[in-house]
Amino acid sequence: MIKVLFVIILVSLSSAQAADDLSSFATSLDSTLRHLNSHQTVQCDSSKLTQVSAANTKLGDDKVSVMSEKEAQKLFLELKTNGEIPFEFSIAGCEERAHEMSRLMLLKGITPIKVFASVDENDSPRLRRPNPTKSGTTVEWKYHVAPAILVKKNNELVPYILDPSLEKNAVPVSEWQASMTHHNPKMKVQLKFTPAAQFDDRGRIRTNFKDNDFNKSIKETLREHKARSKSVDGEDQYWFELQRNEERMMMFDEGGY
Repeated sequence: MIKVLFVIILVSLSSAQAADDLSSFATSLDSTLRHLNSHQTVQCDSSKLTQVSAANTKLGDDKVSVMSEKEAQKLFLELKTNGEIPFEFSIAGCEERAHEMSRLMLLKGITPIKVFASVDENDSPRLRRPNPTKSGTTVEWKYHVAPAILVKKNNELVPYILDPSLEKNAVPVSEWQASMTHHNPKMKVQLKFTPAAQFDDRGRIRTNFKDNDFNKSIKETLREHKARSKSVDGEDQYWFELQRNEERMMMFDEGGY
């Protein structure tokens, strides 16, 4: 029986629900990986990524791909060098980046899951990382998301995150979490494993990767973020537009329109 190693054992989980999520993840993964004895070559039909060999197992009712570490690192590099995804604009857009990376992987026959890292601001500070576009400043998130696959290392399966906005390589989930908590390594962080189709932290939006209109909207948002990343005032412009839209929504709610 293949042993599943979760090097993602959390610094801490701030709710019983998060613990249940991890317990369910481990249970369903362990029960299905018993039948995973060989790899099969997946046929690829997209020029965005090179071909890989990947086997799928099930997490609950959802599939997730198993790869070697070499394959995972090659996949990470190909995603990182995709010029249409603005990984450098990390103050916003993690949902859109995760969706587009997942869509590209699915086109290749690679089935990712997503991992959401979040904090309860009543108990913990926000997740934080150095700002890649403004030296000496930081980027803070209430939650962050990126796709993940399973990496087979010896007889163990380890969830690896693919997040070029934060990491230089594909890394185990525990390292990804540590990258966002250097300012407070003991802070409470909730990790949630979901199907790739879940778009947001609360699961209010479940996407269809074949929905052309939705994919077009995602790409348009990514293009806007790409343009902002090249502008000195791009981040300030983003925050101004965000505040303006929030004010308009408040006026609408109050009958101002």
